[in-house]
Amino acid sequence: MVIIARPTIENTAMTDANTEYSYAFPSGTTRFTIKLRNVGYPLKLAMVASGSGTTYINIANGQTYREKNIKGSITLYFQSPRAAMTAEILSWV
Repeated sequence: MVIIARPTIENTAMTDANTEYSYAFPSGTTRFTIKLRNVGYPLKLAMVASGSGTTYINIANGQTYREKNIKGSITLYFQSPRAAMTAEILSWV
């Protein structure tokens, strides 16, 4: 992997199951990855508030979701079916 910009690591604690959490990326973010630290559970991911329980994509157990060529500001909304999970988010500005 070639680091082309300044990376930011965010570990978001998701203390409650089936509860939406969010992460607003730093201004100028151009790409990101997100996954659960515990690979035994899926992650529901949405791009709008309150969407992670209704209109979402399911990131399968142990998988990573990636986006690149981002323009503008972005906030992710996500949840896990299990409590005490950690979302690992890596982004580049």
